[in-house]
Amino acid sequence: MLKILNWRILPGAIALVAVMATPLSPTSGLGVTKAHAQQLVPSSARAGVRSCAERAGLRSEHSREPTKITFVNKSGMYRALMWIDFQGGFKDYGGMNSGETKTINTFRTHPWMITDGPGNCVQIIMPAAEPATVSLK
Repeated sequence: MLKILNWRILPGAIALVAVMATPLSPTSGLGVTKAHAQQLVPSSARAGVRSCAERAGLRSEHSREPTKITFVNKSGMYRALMWIDFQGGFKDYGGMNSGETKTINTFRTHPWMITDGPGNCVQIIMPAAEPATVSLK
């Protein structure tokens, strides 16, 4: 919810408006819960999750849009991070034990495959345009 604090029109200028953002709370009377508020993250800040069935058709496209992705392993098991390169091959970026967090500098068009200990695909992540955090399953 935005509240207008002060405004005035200057001679020969555009109206200036100062606003203050008031965060929504579960008790704001607007019916917005904390879970719903977390879903209001702009799409440019949400990493995409793809099916492992799409793995064969995925590859990195270009390296023009840098971003960061933070992986948080909440799976309760070991997970490995594999970058899918420009030819569709897999490059090992190490593993994560349950509870660990790892931030990687990457690019928006570079897919990441998450595998279990034996190397089976669990999920594929497409980075967001803005830095994003992904919980691994």
